[in-house]
Amino acid sequence: MQKRKVMNKKYVNEIIIDVNETEADIEFTVPSDLFWFKGHFPIQPLLPGVAQLSWVIYYAQKCFGKQLTLSSMDLVKFQCPVLPEDHLILHLVWYKETNKLEFKYTIVSLDNNKKVASSGRLTLCP
Repeated sequence: MQKRKVMNKKYVNEIIIDVNETEADIEFTVPSDLFWFKGHFPIQPLLPGVAQLSWVIYYAQKCFGKQLTLSSMDLVKFQCPVLPEDHLILHLVWYKETNKLEFKYTIVSLDNNKKVASSGRLTLCP
């Protein structure tokens, strides 16, 4: 009988969170047991864009202390796939006067090379 791997984790464990009033940097490694990898895809798991956007809103709420919900996606680019065990930095910039949130996920390799995985600008409602 083959054991099934249970994937139930939805969020990551942060390594570093650096926050001020309008900007935040969240650094973490993407665990391979995330719920988001289940079925996306069996041969080469990829972190779906919906998960990345979910984390952006989650960390905006956590870092800027507001219950924010998505109003619109003004610009979103997915440039490079995020794989299990990738080391990421999520950079957030909150423009509270316009309710705009900019984000950028950067993959950092073991030799400290960096490449943008995704970026965008969202409108959030308090």
